[in-house]
Amino acid sequence: MPYEFRMPNVVSNGIEGFVVNWFKDEGQPVQAGELLLEVQFEKAAIELQAPVSGILTKILCPQGHVVKVGQLLCLIEEKSTEVAGGSGSAVPPVHAPEETPHFHGETERTTQSTPVDSQVHSSNTGDVRATPAARKLARELGIPLEAVPGTGPGGRITEEDVKNFAQRSEKTNLTARRVPLTPTQRLVGSRMLQSLRETAQYTLGREVDISALIKVRMELKQKGSPANITDLIHKAVVQAILENPVMQAVIDGDDMVVPAEVHLGFAVARGDELLVPVIKNAHRLNLNEMAVERRRLTDAVLQGIIKPEELQGGTFTVTNLGTYGVDFFTPVLYPKQSAILGIGRIVERPVLENGNIRSAQFMTLSLTVDHQVINGAPAARFLNRLAELLSQPEVLLEL
Repeated sequence: MPYEFRMPNVVSNGIEGFVVNWFKDEGQPVQAGELLLEVQFEKAAIELQAPVSGILTKILCPQGHVVKVGQLLCLIEEKSTEVAGGSGSAVPPVHAPEETPHFHGETERTTQSTPVDSQVHSSNTGDVRATPAARKLARELGIPLEAVPGTGPGGRITEEDVKNFAQRSEKTNLTARRVPLTPTQRLVGSRMLQSLRETAQYTLGREVDISALIKVRMELKQKGSPANITDLIHKAVVQAILENPVMQAVIDGDDMVVPAEVHLGFAVARGDELLVPVIKNAHRLNLNEMAVERRRLTDAVLQGIIKPEELQGGTFTVTNLGTYGVDFFTPVLYPKQSAILGIGRIVERPVLENGNIRSAQFMTLSLTVDHQVINGAPAARFLNRLAELLSQPEVLLEL
């Protein structure tokens, strides 16, 4: 009987992912402990090793296939080595030692290259004479090789030819191309679509004067505190949630469940990708502790070493587009959450106050909620309380 290799329980049960790449093809031999496949779970890639030595006889979850914990991935015909000159008794198969799968936020290894479409097509691009380096670079840049003049021996296209062609193209016209989505982009996209289909989302917005918040931030900096404006906003959000716990409520069947803890997610952009690490038990952290944890998680995302469990379990999410010059926007709810807060840019303008004109800094808040759980009035109360905390931030230093 072949060995049945199933998806191990390395992530929360019920969490779906998909196969990114198989390192072996059907019919090829595998060794126990050898890398066999890569699976994307909750925005973190997991490399799985072969549990036994043998022949990979059947792949049941090919590349791109959605998988869950416990699902049958492949069949391996185990090797048995007969004792020389013996009666045919076999040495027991060697099994891979128990090891923790390797996680990383996004694999840097290149999988099967996908040809890109362009305005110029050829019946067989393999007929074009080009060096391997030139072919690889052309695929990465989406450049059709048949359009590149070759300067190598016999008209062969070199890597330098492709670079020169790319530079000329940038100065002239855009080149149509097809770029495969990364595993992270596919997961985020599918989850956002799922969120829009399953929830009744609407967005409220308001401005808040954060002049006092900026002043507090400068005072904290002078004292050596690691907290910045983002951390002060996070602390205010957590306090507003504690005073308005319905903002974390979710529907479970015919019931509404309100979590007892605040696990604050915050969006981090890495290139064109988006990940949401989670500050666990944020309500138990003071401002400086929250700042240190936020920085640690951000660095882990940017370095590609974030762990799957650090991307799970959020109860409320904050996303900031203010650094891109955005004022108001409509953030999409993260799956299994009922509210998300969008932060806009900081703008300075004059304000008339008690007959006097002063300069003030304003920021726009965009709150998206699920109308199935949160009606307009409680959402507005939460937003107003958050605005109060941000405009009078001294209380945040005492929490």
